[in-house]
Amino acid sequence: MTEDAMCALELDDVSVRFRDGEGWTYALRDVSLTVSAGEFRAVTGPSGSGKSTLLAVAGLLLTPTYGTVRIGGKDVSEASATARTDLRRADIGFVFQQPHLLGSLTALEQLQLVARLDGDRSAATTEHAKELLDQVGLGHVMHKRPSALSGGQRQRVGIARALMGDPKLLLVDEPTSALDLERGLAIVDLLRTLTTERRLGTLLVTHDLATLAERDEVVRLVDGRIPEPQPVPGWSP
Repeated sequence: MTEDAMCALELDDVSVRFRDGEGWTYALRDVSLTVSAGEFRAVTGPSGSGKSTLLAVAGLLLTPTYGTVRIGGKDVSEASATARTDLRRADIGFVFQQPHLLGSLTALEQLQLVARLDGDRSAATTEHAKELLDQVGLGHVMHKRPSALSGGQRQRVGIARALMGDPKLLLVDEPTSALDLERGLAIVDLLRTLTTERRLGTLLVTHDLATLAERDEVVRLVDGRIPEPQPVPGWSP
């Protein structure tokens, strides 16, 4: 398999079930999904459909009851807790619904903190952080704290922070929920651009169909199932 064709994420017949009284409740049932390097894929569905569980499995935060999970082609379904933590640091970036920035740190310092937590205080790391902030359009405000940034700018800091470890897989959870439509469209467009330029596999979970475009690969999750990947009609790009 070539680098361009490599799957950043593969879920093969993944199920997650929980004990519910004398029976079982399935949060995911027989879900198969791939996200290749350079591919932007969105998952949508109603509340309670299993979207959060899907991200937790993809991010190695939850072990599936059944099925196989591969990151970068490597089977991690039965990886130890330590190995899963190491894989998250090395190969997976997370963008959250709220960026949860530290109010006392500048945009640049938010990114530097990620490296310092891994013991890296090198000048190269600082340059990498500056380059990422430039790439997300924040080079001119890198020394400002969150209180001086707009909601869209704070979300862009969160995206840049997720890329500090040069991940193969980017998992994005409802990044536009606190933004108006214009800023939401800009954030999703930025994610598409970064996916292509950095050869990321990007999986975006969203209920906001207005921020998606007809060219996006979109699957619908209903009651923990994805019958088959297909475009979701009825939104305005």
